Formats: sequence, structure tokens, C-alpha cells
Amino acid sequence: MEMDLSVKDAKDQASFMMAALREMRSDEKARKKKKAEAEGEEEATILGPLLGPAIKEDKNPAVPPSDFVTPENLEDVNFEMDLPVGFRRLRWALLHKDSSFIKEAVMETESKQENITMGGWDKHNDTIGLPKAPDGVNEADYIGATAETSYLMPKSAFVKANMAYETATIAEYNDYCLVLKKATLTPDVPYGGTFIAHTQIVITNTGNNSCKLVCSVEAEFPNGPPMVGRQIKSGMRAGTADAFVIFGETICKYAEHFP
Repeated sequence: MEMDLSVKDAKDQASFMMAALREMRSDEKARKKKKAEAEGEEEATILGPLLGPAIKEDKNPAVPPSDFVTPENLEDVNFEMDLPVGFRRLRWALLHKDSSFIKEAVMETESKQENITMGGWDKHNDTIGLPKAPDGVNEADYIGATAETSYLMPKSAFVKANMAYETATIAEYNDYCLVLKKATLTPDVPYGGTFIAHTQIVITNTGNNSCKLVCSVEAEFPNGPPMVGRQIKSGMRAGTADAFVIFGETICKYAEHFP
């Protein structure tokens, strides 16, 4: 009898998780539709030149370091985009302590996230993201730097507004390529204690004030996948793809308004 109850409970939980994921995707489609309708009626919200000023060196051809090795993507590549913005300029907008682009433009305005807390890099916080490292500072030392961010994700019909806790790590840093790895915990969502969402953003300098963006995702189940592991991975791919689209489109929008 106890085994029958356990099986029934697992099936009920699996059904709930699948229903929640379907509802989340439905909510996202509705959000995109409303956004498209709104953009047809009024100009998209632009907060100002948050990407920072153009940088002269970004006009030059991109030359990879002699020892450069193309970074490996995570398990699922779910978004790629050409970006009309210089590499050093974008690197400043994404990483420097004085930039508010990620918090104000991407997270608050476009993603509707709230209660955002962003910590600084745990080393070289004053210089990471600068167009050129100061004398005596080796940019290779930036690799391995981490920063913590937390934020409240919007609610859906099945999942209440919930906190996400993210650790970003710089995995590659030079004037040709930037790699950011992120590990995100969402303990309050269904089965949230069973998985970690790993994402990776690779930005490659393509010269002439342009970059290439490649985003990938991978699920980690520290204690082994639950019964609904496949559904969790599917939902993670869909959710991160939507977030990557917002990220890329926001960069393009600001670059077009402030070339």
C-alpha cells in the first residue's frame, strides 16, 4: 500500500510539473504577443545610452590570440545572434561596475524582474570591463572572477513569483572573446531543489563594430534526475531561450538607437 501511494504521489507531481511547464510556455507566448502588439502602437522603451560610448578600437579587424581555442558550448545551444555593437563597448556594458545596462534595461525593463541585487566581481572589480586594462594589470587574471545576483522572477498561473540566485563566472576574457558561465538556483519552483540551471554566453569579436553571440544551457541534477527530469530540461531550454532572445534583442535595440 505504501508503494502504491508513493507511485501515485510521484505521478501526481509529474502531472503537476508538466501542466505548470505548459502553462509557463503559454504565458510566455501571450507575453510575446502583447509585446508585439504594443510595439506596433508605440516606440519601445529606451532608457538612454546604457551601452556606453562607442570605442574607436572596435572598428578594427578582429584578430584572435595565437593560442585561442574556440570555447565548447554546453549541452544545448538554443540561441545565436549577430550583434551590431563593438566588442569592447558591449563588454563594458555587460561587466563594468559603472554600467546599469543589465539591471535597468535587460532585467527590470524587458524581463520585468524585481528585487534585484547585484554584487561586484570578487576580484579586479574596478577594472573588469574597461576597454583597456590599466598598466600592471593582466587581463588573464580576470578569468575565474565571480559575481552574485538575485532577483524576483514574475509569477505565472501555476508558479508564484519566485527568487532566482545566480553566480556568474568569467571563463574567457580577451579582446577577441568573452565567455560568461552562470549557475542559477530557483529553490521555490516545483522540484527547484533538485536541479541547477547552467548557462553560457559566448561573445566573439567579429570586427567593424560587430559581435557574434552564442548561448547554451545544460541542466545539472546533483542528486540524480527526478521522475520529471526530462520535462525539467525541456522547460529549462525553453525558458532560457526566451531569456537569451530578450538579452540579444535588447542589445540590438540600444545599439540601433545609440550607434
